[in-house]
Amino acid sequence: MSGEKIRNARRDEIGAIMELIAKCVQVMQAGGSDQWDESYPNKEVISEDVDKGTLYVYEEQGGIAGIIVLDEEQAEQYDAIDWAEGQGPHLIMHRLAVHPEVQGKGIARKLIAFAEEHAQSSGYTSIRLDTYAKNARALALYPSLGYEHRGVVDFPGRTANFSVFEKVLTASGNNGQAS
Repeated sequence: MSGEKIRNARRDEIGAIMELIAKCVQVMQAGGSDQWDESYPNKEVISEDVDKGTLYVYEEQGGIAGIIVLDEEQAEQYDAIDWAEGQGPHLIMHRLAVHPEVQGKGIARKLIAFAEEHAQSSGYTSIRLDTYAKNARALALYPSLGYEHRGVVDFPGRTANFSVFEKVLTASGNNGQAS
């Protein structure tokens, strides 16, 4: 386990992060998914994530093996969803990606566990996310980790819809204090 850590991304790592994304795009497209492409997520989006302090990297032996963005920015399409937890604030997970060469080693699960710990310690009532209908691995992963399917949304320019998931965070993870 030594040599692994999750931390905020730095500006000098944007190039390496974009390389990771490019490798993921190749694998996605080879598998028939057009979720990500050359225009999204682009360098401007990633730079903004880094500047806001919302992009986290999973570092393994000095290299970036995975990324995740955690913020409160919900797509307007989320307004139509019947959420289980109406009271906020809600942490939104975006741009979870693991380098194809190290997929299958539990890195995505570790990043999600990090998101949950961050949400609990920061007072969020739930975690929300969406994943592309053509992303079979993610569609299986989130329910296995206790995320409930809450509906489906559409985003412009995508051929398939996105399944929306939510995990309500209990007060017991908040040192037993009522939220």
